[in-house]
Amino acid sequence: MLAVRGARCLACSVVVVLLASAGACRREPAASDERAQAKPGPERATASEAASLVRKDGTIFAETELMGTHVSINLWVGTKGDALAASEAITDAMTEMARIEAIASEWRETSDLSRVNRQDGGQGVPVEVPPELVEILGRAAAISADTEGLFDVSFYSVGQLWRFEAGSKPPPAEAIAAQLPSVDWRAVELDAGAGTVALAKPGMKIGLGAIAKGYAVDRASALLHERGFANHIVEAGGDTQVSGKKGAESWRVGVQDPDETVGRVGHIVARDEAVVTSGNYARYFEWDGVHYTHILDPRTGWPIPVDRSPKSVTLIAQTATDADAYCTAVSVMTPEQGLAFVEARAQLEAVIIGPDGQLHVSSGLGERFVREDG
Repeated sequence: MLAVRGARCLACSVVVVLLASAGACRREPAASDERAQAKPGPERATASEAASLVRKDGTIFAETELMGTHVSINLWVGTKGDALAASEAITDAMTEMARIEAIASEWRETSDLSRVNRQDGGQGVPVEVPPELVEILGRAAAISADTEGLFDVSFYSVGQLWRFEAGSKPPPAEAIAAQLPSVDWRAVELDAGAGTVALAKPGMKIGLGAIAKGYAVDRASALLHERGFANHIVEAGGDTQVSGKKGAESWRVGVQDPDETVGRVGHIVARDEAVVTSGNYARYFEWDGVHYTHILDPRTGWPIPVDRSPKSVTLIAQTATDADAYCTAVSVMTPEQGLAFVEARAQLEAVIIGPDGQLHVSSGLGERFVREDG
């Protein structure tokens, strides 16, 4: 039996689908675990219904759609855990992610971030924002400094010019050149004490698509910890936070094979860390014989050339916030540059797949990265 509980959060409605233990399963490419196809059922679970949600491996799985992507939580409760409290915690964790989306989404006109982009307009006028947005922007500034601007949240005005659907074509070079001067992470003036942000360059806009999703994942994981459920995986469109273990077993996070729709090159044995993957195979278009990937270089405003850039980057860090942002920066580098960057930072690990398919694995991963290609 399935239980679905709907929770309304700000302007968004969150429908969480909890998978019953008897549900039919299918394998997801490069997934952390197994997902199952589910259809909505009752609005709220009773204690007996919640007990039926526990699968044979002792986990409860739930999924929804948030932040324009698929979101899932896999939580281990074992055979004697409180399944009802776990299902409530999962729903509340996803509601928390929706709350962060309502604050930090550049796509929602009603979000606090959109209010900054709209009210300031590059005039350098301080705009009061929620503490969550202050926290995200503070971390973004630190990572921008560490990557010398290869991660830059002020890139949004240029990023808006591009579309990566079938039939798309590059925007005019003149339009990119006109917006590029507004890209400068140093001109995002954050006053953490006052809780304000100002955009100091004309035409500047902020986009948090490469960090806010990770932050939302971290917030969901923190809520599950607060409720006493320390063994779980929270995943949102390739951003994964791994906590604890699945009973006596370690959680495993797959690294997708970029050349295969289904399949993976290996998996990472993970615990209490975040694993984020980005690949140039996910969104792209071709125009006049040129392959344009969705991974844009903030220095030029153009997609990185596919003949020198990674096919995919899997980045491991303590938080999904950091892993999300650093993954974006490393994806702009060549595989050799990216590996050197990661090796120079003890808090990061990576699996980078080069344009030729060669694997570049950071030394700190050791035996925790297990190849699956034989």
